[in-house]
Amino acid sequence: MVFGCGLLSILIIIGSINCGSFKRRAVGIENQILIFVSDEDKPYVQSLVDSVFGRVVYTPRPEPIFELIFPDPNQFGEQKFNHNILVISLFNPPDSTGDILVRSLLPKDQYNSAKKRENHIFARKDRFSIGQVIAILAAENIEILLESIEEKERWLFDQFNIPFLERQKKHMFKRLEQKELSREFSEKYGWRMRIQHDYLVMKEDPEHNFIWIGRAFPFRWISVKWIDNASEIALNTGIATDMIKELPQYFTEKIRFIDYHYKIEETFFNQWQSWRAEGLWEHRDKVKGGPFVSYVFYDGVSDRIYHINFLIYNPGNPKIVLLRQMDIMVHTFSVIGS
Repeated sequence: MVFGCGLLSILIIIGSINCGSFKRRAVGIENQILIFVSDEDKPYVQSLVDSVFGRVVYTPRPEPIFELIFPDPNQFGEQKFNHNILVISLFNPPDSTGDILVRSLLPKDQYNSAKKRENHIFARKDRFSIGQVIAILAAENIEILLESIEEKERWLFDQFNIPFLERQKKHMFKRLEQKELSREFSEKYGWRMRIQHDYLVMKEDPEHNFIWIGRAFPFRWISVKWIDNASEIALNTGIATDMIKELPQYFTEKIRFIDYHYKIEETFFNQWQSWRAEGLWEHRDKVKGGPFVSYVFYDGVSDRIYHINFLIYNPGNPKIVLLRQMDIMVHTFSVIGS
């Protein structure tokens, strides 16, 4: 009987493996995309890849949102468990690497669809590992592929970007979370935000509607500033910029936001139409500085204009992942009743 139970267990395990339920977790650097493309096709697709995935943030040196790596297509088998994989193939000119790789990865109907010029962009999650995204671009030539990308450029970027943000959010809040502090802000000020366990209240100034929390190693600051009874204010780019440039005085007179690499655009912050700005801050007396991001928006329920800002000081080290983690945290902001 024991032998029979053991044999049954082994058969169940084998069956589960064959069904693909026992997959390893994805590996590799979270914000790195491995791009498998043949030497023949790479000169044609390089600018396409840069246009979709090449956005940078100045910290002050330019840091890419995604680091793009071009391994040898013959090494695909060794690296197929990485988080982010992009495979590109142009059937013309023909080659012996990218073309074969795409044919082996795409189901027959999708491969035929690409050959027939019907569909050229494919994406799938968890193909070889859990938490993985694989996208495949395949077309007869670069002109056809460019035409397809033009219509789905943002969609393709989001296939990698959204899972990255989801993984980061899960990682950020897997430890203790400061729910009491969030509840305190909710009761006092009518808004809340999920706060990681190691942030401290740096300044609480109810007179000026200003809250500042932060953490060290590396230094990260998040602040919330708001204007009450704001329905009469016609919020626009100029007003948003003025609010952003005035913010440092509530931290300390020693820092300021500068115009170098400053950029502001209309967007959405959660459900609110908002202005998003990014730029650089500097210390007036010391050689210190780094990047900042601001969101300015009006909430009709509370009749307030909110300005949410975060900035970082991490000299000589990469900052893009930390910035994106802070962006995730401020996007947990909500107004009670909204």
